[in-house]
Amino acid sequence: MKGRRVIAVFIVSIAILAPGLDAQQATVALGILPFTDAKGKALEDGAAAAELSAVFARYRFIRQVERSRLDEIMKEVELGMTGLVDEGSAVKAGKVRGIEIMVFGVSAATGVSARAVHAETGRVIASAKVASAGEVRVLGERLAFDIETYLARENVRRLRNDSPSIATEFWVERKGGGRLVPGKANTLKIGNSVVFRFRSNRDGYLTIVDIQPGGDVVVLYPNEFSKDNRVVAGTLYSVPSESDTFEVSVSEPAGTDTVVAFFTQRKAEWLDRSKLEGEGFWTVKGPGRFAAARGLSITATGLKKDEWESAVIEIEVGR
Repeated sequence: MKGRRVIAVFIVSIAILAPGLDAQQATVALGILPFTDAKGKALEDGAAAAELSAVFARYRFIRQVERSRLDEIMKEVELGMTGLVDEGSAVKAGKVRGIEIMVFGVSAATGVSARAVHAETGRVIASAKVASAGEVRVLGERLAFDIETYLARENVRRLRNDSPSIATEFWVERKGGGRLVPGKANTLKIGNSVVFRFRSNRDGYLTIVDIQPGGDVVVLYPNEFSKDNRVVAGTLYSVPSESDTFEVSVSEPAGTDTVVAFFTQRKAEWLDRSKLEGEGFWTVKGPGRFAAARGLSITATGLKKDEWESAVIEIEVGR
């Protein structure tokens, strides 16, 4: 439409938020095993693991486990006289000891690499590689970023509730055709324009949050254009609405978007708006992303089952 401004939701600069999360922000238990050589044999020199630990110590959401617990694991998983480390057994041993994320590193002539494995699922949730041991700090920062992105996304995914008295509809419309809905394989391409739609059978309050492929948490609704998030039963709400003078388009980076519509019958002020900045849509970047997603979870657990409803849409964004 002529005169409508295009806002790329995926490029908005903003600050941080979430009430009181400095006091209640969750941490994740993480353990770094001794680095190995390219053949999987544990290295006697622990310099790389120690430097990686120093990097992780700067991140409040990471709680590193005691060295004694890691030593116990190493005794269990080293294969006899060979000194080779059985990573599968290490993950299982870590899980038993309450370690949520295990980090395995390799130092070889071709460079230094590391992988973070989620102990519960055995899934690699972060990986990085640098050219030399002198770049372990960069390696750690890349891992921490990806770990935080994974945890924030998982917190949003767990925001599920099926209230017996609340019925909601939530979908994303791609301009030119196509509807993206919860529980389906949804795809978008960079450059697509979209509209978010929501309707409920009850009066209440709506928050729509997007965790983007790059890890930023974007608050789609409420926003600078629609600051009041109260919704009326039976009314269809759109972001953007027909009267708004902007469009929402998909931009870089490609990857997985997780969008959640969070509806409550009573107002739940989990957003500290005084700390939010930016034009159009508020965004939480960097070290506040995990805290923001935790903020949603904390609010949800304070509501009765029949007071809230959620819907999550996963979208694969491609080029």
